[in-house]
Amino acid sequence: MTLPTLPLELRQQIAACVDTIHRPSLYAFALTSKACHAASTFLIYQQVNITVHDREGLRRDIFRLLEALSRTDSTRHVQRIMIKGALQLDARKSKGDDRKPLWICDGLEEILENEETIHYSDRDVFRGQAVIEKFSEEDMAWSPVVSLLQAIPRLKDLIYDCPSQFPPSLLKTLHEQHPRCRLHHLTFRFRTLLWDAPCPYEIELATSPSLYKVKVACGWQDSHGDYDLNLEAMMQLATGLAPNLKEVIVLGLSPFLALQYFPSRGLWQGLPGYTSRPVGSLTSLSLKGFSSLRSPELLQKWARYTDFSCLQHLTLGGCYDVKTSGLTGETMEWVSQNMSFSKLRTLDVYLNRDDMYQQRPHYSQNAVFFFQTFQYLKELSVTGPIDSSIVHAIVSYHGQTLKKLSLNPFEQTFDHRGNGRIQRVIPMEFTKDHLLHIQAGCPALEELSITVWRNKSSASETELYKCFAKMESLKVLFLTLDCSNWHAPHDNIYDPESYAEDPARGILKETYINRAVDEALARSMWEVISKNKTGKRLERLKLWTTASIEYGVAEGTFWAIDVLNNLSRSWLITRVPRDDQDDITVRELGQREREARDARLRRKRPTETRNVFHEVWPRKEGSESWHDDWSSFPLQM
Repeated sequence: MTLPTLPLELRQQIAACVDTIHRPSLYAFALTSKACHAASTFLIYQQVNITVHDREGLRRDIFRLLEALSRTDSTRHVQRIMIKGALQLDARKSKGDDRKPLWICDGLEEILENEETIHYSDRDVFRGQAVIEKFSEEDMAWSPVVSLLQAIPRLKDLIYDCPSQFPPSLLKTLHEQHPRCRLHHLTFRFRTLLWDAPCPYEIELATSPSLYKVKVACGWQDSHGDYDLNLEAMMQLATGLAPNLKEVIVLGLSPFLALQYFPSRGLWQGLPGYTSRPVGSLTSLSLKGFSSLRSPELLQKWARYTDFSCLQHLTLGGCYDVKTSGLTGETMEWVSQNMSFSKLRTLDVYLNRDDMYQQRPHYSQNAVFFFQTFQYLKELSVTGPIDSSIVHAIVSYHGQTLKKLSLNPFEQTFDHRGNGRIQRVIPMEFTKDHLLHIQAGCPALEELSITVWRNKSSASETELYKCFAKMESLKVLFLTLDCSNWHAPHDNIYDPESYAEDPARGILKETYINRAVDEALARSMWEVISKNKTGKRLERLKLWTTASIEYGVAEGTFWAIDVLNNLSRSWLITRVPRDDQDDITVRELGQREREARDARLRRKRPTETRNVFHEVWPRKEGSESWHDDWSSFPLQM
C-alpha cells in the first residue's frame, strides 16, 4: 500500500509526527503529492500569523490569506490567530523611533528566545493617551481582520500583541461570532484610571468573558509623576471581575524621571463594579522586574486577591536586564511559612542576596526552605545566588519529577567602602560532582540549562561535557559558556604569581582563549556529548558564550572588549530528524548583529592589548586583519 492510498486519518497522523519532530519538513511533506497536501493542511493553517504595518498592507494581506484559505478549503482548520506589529493609519507618516534596543542589537533576542526585557531608562507616560473609540477611523481600519474572524468557524485563541489599544470592532466580533475564543492580550493597559470614571470601553474590554491572558507593563508612577494604578486594577480583575482571566504577566517598570516626583499617594476607590470579592483562581502568575520582591509586601497583596494554591505556573523576579530585582531571604522565608502551592508544576524565580548594606547569613537556609515549599515540580528555573546546599535541596525534593531544569548562577558585585561592605562572593561553579549529582537525582530530565565555566579547553573542562552524556533522558541542552575571571578582582586567595609573566597580560591571554568559540569548537562539544550519550539521543545543543567584563585588565580595555565580542560566538546545533542518520545542522546565533558590529569596529589600533592578542595567535601570512588570525583551542581529551 502506497502513501497516497492510505486512509486520510493515517496520513494526518503521519503529518502530525513530521510536524512534531521538524516543523519545516511538514511543508516539504505537503508538496510531495495531493494526498499529502490534503493531510497536512489542517496543521499548516492551524495557526495564522498576521504582522500589521499599515491599513492598506493589512487589507492586502488579509485578502490574500482569505483567498488561500478558500482555495484549500482550510478556514475550518484555523484555531489560533496571532496579530503582531503596529498599525499605522497612514503608511506615509513617520513610524517613530526605529532604533533597535540593545537587546536586539547584541543578538540576544535570538539566543534567549523566551526572555522578557524591561528597559528601565525608557520614558513612560500614560495620562493623555488616546482611547480608541467605536466606529472611529482607527477602529474601522481593523475591518479586514473582522472579515477574517467572520470567515473562520471555530477559533480557539486570538493573540493580540500590538501597542495600539484592542479595537472595539474585534471585541464585538469575538463576543458575537466566537464566544468561547480565548483572548490573549499581550499589550493590555488601562489608560483612564485617573479619570473621574474610567472609559466604559476599557471596562468592557477588561471584564470581557473572552479575556483569558493579560500582559501589562506598569510602575509606581510614570515619567510625569502621575500614579500608575494598573497593578491594583489587575489584582481586582483577578478576583473574578474578569470572569475567565486565568493568566497574568506583570512587568514592573521604573520609568525615566519617575523618581524625581514624591507626591502623596491617595486611596484609590477601585474599578467600577468591584466589591470585596472572594479570592480568584488564576492558573498562571508572572511578576517580573519588581524590586519590591525584596520584601514580602507585593506577594502579601496578591494573596488577598488570588488563591496561590490554584496556580500551576509562577514566575517571581527580574528579567534578563533586571537581575537585581529577585526574591530576598526575607521574602523566601515568608513564602515558606505562609503559602501553599499544591497545584504548582512550573516555577521560575530570580534570587537576590540583598547584602549590599548588611550581611544576610541565613540567605542559603531560607532558599532551601523556600524550594522545599513546592511539590512535584516538572519545570524549574533559578537565576541568582546559588550554592551547593540550594542545588542539593532542588535535586532532593524535585529531581524525580523534573523534566526541565535551568540553573543560572549570578552574583551582584559591589565595593561599598562607606560601610565597610566589600562583595567577595563569586558565582557558583558547577563541578563534575555537581553534574553527576543532577544526573543521578533527575532521571526524567529532558531539558537542561546550566552554566559551564570555560577553562582553556582543558581535559577537566572536557570531563564536564562528558557528564551530560550520562543523563539518559536528556534531549535538549543549553550551555552558558561563562568566560569571566571572577577570581582576579574578587578572590582574596587568588594568586597572580601563578602566571609566569605580567599578571594582567596573563589574565587577558586566558580570557582570549576562553572566549574564542568558533564552529570547530562547537562541533567538538557536540561530539563529546553525543558520541558518549546513553539513553535518548541529544537532539539540540545551544551554546551561549558570554562573560561580564571580569578579566582584571583596565589597560587597552576598549580594544580588548571589541575583540572579545568578536570571539564570543554562540551556536545552535540541531540533529537532523532522521533515525538512519547522525547528521547535524550548525548555525551561529546573532551572526547578523555580530557582523554589523564588526563592520563598525573594524579598525586597527596599535595597543598593548593587540600585542597580547598576537602572543596567543601569531599573525598568519597574508592576513589583512586580526579577524583572520584566531581560532579556538581544541578540547583536550
